[in-house]
Amino acid sequence: MSDGRFQQYYWQIRALLGQKSHLLDWGHSLFDICEDYEIEYTGTFRATIVFIDGSLLAVRFTLQDDGGIEEYNYAYQYLDAKGQRLFRYDDAPHHPDVATYPHHLHRGPEPSGYERDEAYPLDIYRVDFTAVLARIEQRYLRS
Repeated sequence: MSDGRFQQYYWQIRALLGQKSHLLDWGHSLFDICEDYEIEYTGTFRATIVFIDGSLLAVRFTLQDDGGIEEYNYAYQYLDAKGQRLFRYDDAPHHPDVATYPHHLHRGPEPSGYERDEAYPLDIYRVDFTAVLARIEQRYLRS
């Protein structure tokens, strides 16, 4: 499939999380990361990262290898300790009016009922695990 490159990407993410252990609640019952062989054989990464303040990041993306590993079909949803959405980055092609289409950002709580979930252009250069984790650490976590 990717000649081990997806597994290498997986272990880079695990190493990054190891460096950020002081921010993470590894023992939380919701904390979950797929296994390296899953990403190698399916090309799909999924995780629920729980932080020490009770907030969590739900992650899903697929990898492609076009000479360089890239994430696509992604969703990064960050929730506060009460379960309210703070933001979500995704690349679902349902907001063609956004300047960074199909990549976009949703901010604040999910709308209720029939309200439209407003989409915004990206506020980071490239959405990937490292960039999203850095955004959370810089804006939401106090280390």
